[in-house]
Amino acid sequence: MSDPLRIIHGPFGRVVLVRLDHSMVLHAHRDCHIVFKIGGADIQFGINGKEYSVTAQSALMINAWEPHFYNHRETNEKTVLLAFYLQPQWLKELDRRFAHSAHPKFFARPVDTLTRRLAQTRDDVVDALTQHIPPSMREMELLIAAVFCEVLTISPPQNLLHFAGERGELGFDARIRKLVDHMLSDHDAGMSPDAMASATGLSRPQFFRLFKKSTGMSPALFVNMLKMESGLLSLAQRDVKLQDIAFDLGFDTAGNFTRFFVGMQGFAPSKYRRILEIM
Repeated sequence: MSDPLRIIHGPFGRVVLVRLDHSMVLHAHRDCHIVFKIGGADIQFGINGKEYSVTAQSALMINAWEPHFYNHRETNEKTVLLAFYLQPQWLKELDRRFAHSAHPKFFARPVDTLTRRLAQTRDDVVDALTQHIPPSMREMELLIAAVFCEVLTISPPQNLLHFAGERGELGFDARIRKLVDHMLSDHDAGMSPDAMASATGLSRPQFFRLFKKSTGMSPALFVNMLKMESGLLSLAQRDVKLQDIAFDLGFDTAGNFTRFFVGMQGFAPSKYRRILEIM
């Protein structure tokens, strides 16, 4: 099982330093996701069904809503990753250039070669995470902002008019949008795909087709995304028992929730909670 070395939550989202030793099933986030290899063996990371190399000289960029996975292959040396999960609202407030970071096609390509400056800003974050005395919130935000700015030098976002055109290309059906907005605003992860189809008034085949076309993911993957978001928020509340979190999310046992969590994150929720630091 993977070994989290440092996890920090803040208004920016999450930053995770992890020693990777476990596969992760297909999943997605509403956050902008950026991954760097800090040490160990090179790996292959899957995005939308295709695997891409993650090396010390590359940055992996995963758009919000974009399904991705990791198939672990045994190596002589464990891979250490630095992963950013950045909230689009925080990015938007940080800089207007980041206003469309929630768009599922914000990054033009999933992987690119590091610049010298991006490697330096990445290493600055690692240095901050490994200090005995943690950085302040302001220091952490500045470090993360510097990384994101440099990422956009190698993968500049499209302009506003392009994103306006992309909305039509995604074909977001109004009935699907209404359902998605409701579930996102209420953090409603309790609906089954069949119940979701019924709520839209669409037949099951039509609903599944339109949902995938509109969001880029299946209804089940969307529900799992909401469950994971709720689980992460609940784990940050240290007085809430794992068993209660499991029941609230619709799992029969804490063990089933743990298996679900490990599949998404690569390590157990108990480890996550133990390492987690909230800024």
